[in-house]
Amino acid sequence: MCRGIISLCFLPQGLSVAIAQYTPENKLELAFSDFFAISSPSEQVNTLSRLANEYTLGDFHCHLLLAPADYRHLTLETPPVANDEMREALRWKIADLVDFSVEQACIDFYLLPDAKHASSKKMLAAIASSAAVLKPKIKLCQQAGLDLEVIDIQETALRNLATLLPENDRGVAILHLLPTNGSIIIQKQDQIYLSRKLDSGFTDLRLDSDIPPQELNDLALEIQRSLDYVESYYGIPPISTLAVIPIPSHTESLLNHLNENLSTNSRIMDISTILEGETILTDKTQAYCATVIGATLRHQVSDT
Repeated sequence: MCRGIISLCFLPQGLSVAIAQYTPENKLELAFSDFFAISSPSEQVNTLSRLANEYTLGDFHCHLLLAPADYRHLTLETPPVANDEMREALRWKIADLVDFSVEQACIDFYLLPDAKHASSKKMLAAIASSAAVLKPKIKLCQQAGLDLEVIDIQETALRNLATLLPENDRGVAILHLLPTNGSIIIQKQDQIYLSRKLDSGFTDLRLDSDIPPQELNDLALEIQRSLDYVESYYGIPPISTLAVIPIPSHTESLLNHLNENLSTNSRIMDISTILEGETILTDKTQAYCATVIGATLRHQVSDT
């Protein structure tokens, strides 16, 4: 019997972990989440093994969350094949679009909503990760004695968190920044309308500076373009909220800049307040662990 879910992500800066347990009412409750600034595989296995003993993780399912650099996310026209043939069709469709062999790659997809114009092509998001990237991470999970059930991605993990927000029904944008990169997703009623990887992270924004760097202006511009695109292409009402996952410091400075430069309202998304349980998360933990926390919610969201 599965007692809960452990989700983990091997980031360049270290290891992010979230552990959620099932309550007697069969609800997932966050029991633990933290970031470990360790990059050595042996240290990571030792840390996971210690957590496995402490939380009896042999009875938990393990969700491995890929870091942003671990996979390619491609928006493509949907091939005219049945769903059970889609992955194989995509394998060859993306062969010239990635810099690794697709023969042994892991391929998955999710469908995008219909565009405003009926004549528009049906689109999907194709996800591809090479065996060379996946195998070492899978091996580390196995060495720690974890029961690997799912390999997940940043976009759907953020979507899982977004569905817990009060703005879910009318649509919400989520901004998540790591040290040197980040992600923005726009979703409505569990469906991802847009996802973009960002080339700048919170260390690039230099939020303690008196003069905003160009990267901060570029971030605001990228978010506004994304909001405008979704409204125009899909014909939905404007997204009124940008929920910003806290960064280790100067989150308020980031919010102030975004509110000065965007047409939508930016607010902090405190993950501690939207989850079941009493775990209090620091801003740093939320910055590094938001997506692993979202990955523990996978089975609570439809069409994941």
